[in-house]
Amino acid sequence: MRSRMDEGKAAGGRFSRRLIGKIDEMGGEIPMMKLALALAFCLAAADAQGRASGVAQGGWSKLSAAQLHRLPGSVRLALHQAQAGCGADAIRVRSGFARYLPISDGLQFIAIHFEHVECGTGQLCTPEGCLHRVLFSSADGKVQREIWRGKVREIDTAFFAGNLLIEVDCSQAGGTCKRQLKWNGKSLQISTSSGAIRAR
Repeated sequence: MRSRMDEGKAAGGRFSRRLIGKIDEMGGEIPMMKLALALAFCLAAADAQGRASGVAQGGWSKLSAAQLHRLPGSVRLALHQAQAGCGADAIRVRSGFARYLPISDGLQFIAIHFEHVECGTGQLCTPEGCLHRVLFSSADGKVQREIWRGKVREIDTAFFAGNLLIEVDCSQAGGTCKRQLKWNGKSLQISTSSGAIRAR
């Protein structure tokens, strides 16, 4: 039986295919409308996935045992590790703490944003930024690997030309820092203006 989260993802996928079909029918003369519709879909899909997982939108929500069970094993482990480090008696999160980027054959990249995980000790966030972790996982949980982690302002994940790209905002007070990580199939390579930085 499919979970509510799976149903939410499937519904979003069907909607996206219909949306793309409609956009194609309208031709290539309205790029701004295409962009607006695409952005609207992304926001709607994120909201639907959050509601399907049972996480409250905007506020903190305690994850029940059933909600934890529906998450991939790698995400559960990361949350339990954060819970232990924070000395919390429960895992409380906000919508958007885990974001999924499917690849194929059940494989996916998962980005965990720990600014959306409650921690009373402040261990997850520092003046440099909050902990972010990027995981490579299979749907059955048999393949699980952390490929990157860091305390930064924000990260965004996307596919471009068939490759996973991670945009990292590592800005500090008074300065701007942007890095781009590219997955080569085995590891992430990070290029900055000062040279290459090795990542896990």
